[in-house]
Amino acid sequence: MRHSTPLVLALLVASTAALPAIADAQTLQEALALAYRSNPTLRGEQANQRAITENSARARSGWRPTVQLNMDASYQQGPYTSAFALGSYTSNSAEGYVSAKQTLYSFGHVANQVRAADARSEAEQHQLRLVEAQVFTNVVTAYMNVLRDRNILDVRRADLEMLTRQVQLTTSRYNLGGQPSEQVTRTDVEQAETRRRSAEVAVTQAQATLAASVAQFRAVIGADPSELTMPDSLPGLPATLDQALKTALTLNPQLAQMQETKKATSADIDTARSQWGPQIQVQGTFGTIGPASPFRGGQYGEQVTGVVQLVQPLYNGDLYNSQIRQARNIDEQARENIELARRTALQDVATNWHAVENGLQAISAGIAEVKSGETSLKGYQIEYGYGLRSTTDVLYADQNLRSAQVELASSRHDTIVAEATLLAAMGRLQSDDLLPGMPHYDAAAKFQHARTRGWEPLQAPISAIDKAGW
Repeated sequence: MRHSTPLVLALLVASTAALPAIADAQTLQEALALAYRSNPTLRGEQANQRAITENSARARSGWRPTVQLNMDASYQQGPYTSAFALGSYTSNSAEGYVSAKQTLYSFGHVANQVRAADARSEAEQHQLRLVEAQVFTNVVTAYMNVLRDRNILDVRRADLEMLTRQVQLTTSRYNLGGQPSEQVTRTDVEQAETRRRSAEVAVTQAQATLAASVAQFRAVIGADPSELTMPDSLPGLPATLDQALKTALTLNPQLAQMQETKKATSADIDTARSQWGPQIQVQGTFGTIGPASPFRGGQYGEQVTGVVQLVQPLYNGDLYNSQIRQARNIDEQARENIELARRTALQDVATNWHAVENGLQAISAGIAEVKSGETSLKGYQIEYGYGLRSTTDVLYADQNLRSAQVELASSRHDTIVAEATLLAAMGRLQSDDLLPGMPHYDAAAKFQHARTRGWEPLQAPISAIDKAGW
């Protein structure tokens, strides 16, 4: 099984290369733009946002009239008497009428339903912002994963190349002998060979890790990675921790969503209470009726009816009271969810702020460590040629350098990802912040369109009356 691993990797790489690329993402901003246009999670949530806003239009239908057309035809045949003495009779008729119904006053029931629907539509806008931030975080992570794993693969290949040369040099010295200070033992040869084999395994593992990162990149961004560039940092980072915390309390999408949900649950309480109030409706019909066969238009007569109805609930088996209690409990849960979201936002900001600070320090220290490691390895190799260093010294210096290079690649990756997570917690990892020159999906416009769709003249005065007292 172990010997088949290179073959499996070769097939995986070949199959990956055979897949057509949708587009090449060079910079991080280009990758974000491509994901913003094509990521199915984000586009699906945009469709869901449009669906949720339709609840606002549906709730407003309670202020609008309903009009329907009815057509009926009937036929009847039966005896004149129970003994059929006089034969039988037949009759047929047809009627058509238009009926209209309009709620004049619902004791605020429709008004509160509209409040709740609008609040949930607003909450869904923040849910869309939350999904957008999550997608962008995934894009940054996938982008940095490929950069890190490519860098690590280069380090592993350089290590293998160096150790291969070291094995050849050590083996030649062992076979040729020479001055006592330049002689090596069989142990030195085996030690170098062992490190070389370990480097081969490390290269294989790095290739597998990179293949997984490329697959993740393709799934999130929708394209194969090309030549990626290392970003210096993400735009919009705060200057201080206090500034980051204040921004999160204002813009964090999860917190904003919970606040809008709380408005909806408060409206749900009033909706349940309003069921106890009177409702006034007016209904009218206009139509005509006459014989269906044979059709004689002169025999059709017009019918006009009008009804004003007032309904006042008196008792319903505690149904409405139960709904009121239930709504109040849900409202209490929504209040607690606001506090939970607030604490979580502040925790995420503080955690990732310190992660960014530590990452920047790690990058600075890592650069110095790599530079020192390169100097040490080069010096050890020269001194090894003069018999002043042993094989173990060279291998140790090489190991320290490769570890430092891998740590530096990981630190750069972790820092950018922490920056993305920090901005997401602040509510600043949005298309408006990251893609300023690109057309953006306007969720507020979709909501406003839903609120005004189907408007008709009676809605304004009836809604004003219905809102009185609430």
